[in-house]
Amino acid sequence: MISDLLPPGLRMSTEVKELVLEACNEFVQCIASEANEISTADNKSTITPEHVVRALESLDFAGYVPGVTEAWEATKSEGKEAREVKKKKKGLHMTPEEALAIQQRMFAEAKARYNAGDSSGPGGAA
Repeated sequence: MISDLLPPGLRMSTEVKELVLEACNEFVQCIASEANEISTADNKSTITPEHVVRALESLDFAGYVPGVTEAWEATKSEGKEAREVKKKKKGLHMTPEEALAIQQRMFAEAKARYNAGDSSGPGGAA
């Protein structure tokens, strides 16, 4: 991932990659620690995105707030879409008896069409 962000023709040694990863981990731990302190001060047991934004501002990383907020909004909309899909799928559940009845009805309809010489499929459309 780090190499993908480098300009063409520029390479990075393994030691430098490890150093960058270590710095990233330290940054994340620092932000998480500050966000935890903020959430605790708010009497909350869960760190929310608002806590992370406030932590960035508190640690003088306010320049990251627009990007973080944009990513947060994108994640919220993706999560909403995923929940809607899951909700739709959940509504499709049926009992085994209902599924069997539907399957038997579909087989009967297909057999009737076959016997009538209609091979166009359900609804008679080709």
